Amino acid sequence: MSNIQVKLRRGTEAEHDTTSGGFTGAEGEVTVDTTNDTLRVHDGSTVGGVRLAKHSELSAGGGGTVTSVGTGAGLTGGTITTSGTISLATIQNMKVLGNTAGFNTFPTSVSILDQDDMASDSDTELATQQSIKAYVDAQVVSKYSTGWQNSIDSQTVEDGSTHTITHSLGTDDVTVQVFVATSSAGANSRLIAGGAEIGSSGTVGYNAQIQSLGTNAVELQLGSGGSLELTSSGTLNSPVSFVNKFIKVVVIG
Repeated sequence: MSNIQVKLRRGTEAEHDTTSGGFTGAEGEVTVDTTNDTLRVHDGSTVGGVRLAKHSELSAGGGGTVTSVGTGAGLTGGTITTSGTISLATIQNMKVLGNTAGFNTFPTSVSILDQDDMASDSDTELATQQSIKAYVDAQVVSKYSTGWQNSIDSQTVEDGSTHTITHSLGTDDVTVQVFVATSSAGANSRLIAGGAEIGSSGTVGYNAQIQSLGTNAVELQLGSGGSLELTSSGTLNSPVSFVNKFIKVVVIG
């Protein structure tokens, strides 16, 4: 290196910055801060000049340490605490910060609705867990099934037999479906009635009918002439006796 040595004016941090007796360098002048081992650039009017950061004071990414935030979009301004936390601004009851605009934008206050019937049908508001459960529970349809039986209510399944199905659903606003199967439970099963008598010849009834509906029970009458059934090709069989058959009754309400 050259033997030429250049020395700049120098002083401690306090000597640079103290307003009373502080140093104001000429415009373009550079001085040495001996406390922080860095330079000060002067403009002819600023006491102490502008202190330059050292390489060790900069992060690897070229950034620095955030010490405060400004007010905006749900944040309170001010100094960040020593633990590095940022405080959220106060949010009104039943509100959250979010974006329902459908594109990138600043978060805004979004309502949380406790609305069991979902009547507002909103596409920009949220629902509570309780209101979602209440709404879903109201839509759920209860169902009771006897399963495949050849005897119900101590009455054997046969032509003209009457059966009481206790479903305990607590309503008479129900749909009743009756299925019949051949020699074994579920084999070649067919839906033969949806709640009304189907087919008759004089006084002889086919299939099944509901004799009475109660809030917790249904009385079912099987046809005295058996069941009218379609074959796999869609043609109608002659009435088939219920004797030695299995039936399943499903009550939906």
